[in-house]
Amino acid sequence: MRALLLTRIWRWADIRGLPPCPNAPRSFRAVVLLAVLAVLNAFDLAFTHSQLARGNFAEANNIAAAMAMGATGMIAYKTVLFGLGASILYRFRRRWESEAGLWLLTVAYSGLMIWWLIYLPTAELCLGDPAASAPRVSY
Repeated sequence: MRALLLTRIWRWADIRGLPPCPNAPRSFRAVVLLAVLAVLNAFDLAFTHSQLARGNFAEANNIAAAMAMGATGMIAYKTVLFGLGASILYRFRRRWESEAGLWLLTVAYSGLMIWWLIYLPTAELCLGDPAASAPRVSY
């Protein structure tokens, strides 16, 4: 009796008999893209915070600028916003719309990282130029 019960449970719980999930590759790509977006978002937060502290950068997002009174406000804002968006995209990770949105966000954040890589050396060059940073002298 016990062996029969265990056999029935084993057959009922046998995952080898289930058909393969057709959306498994899409789900894997979505999770990888979410991880890439988390890293890019962390770099964006670090770059933004470093430039806000120097005073040569203005936050374009009005809500983020209002929260940027300190580092904790900006970190909380970006973390909550990214967390909500990531949880929605993770919930629907098996749908093509979610994957398309993740690809679009990855391209946008990659473009933002390219912008940061161009902006930072240019800002250093401009701030190091004595003509741009020295007091005006009348002739």
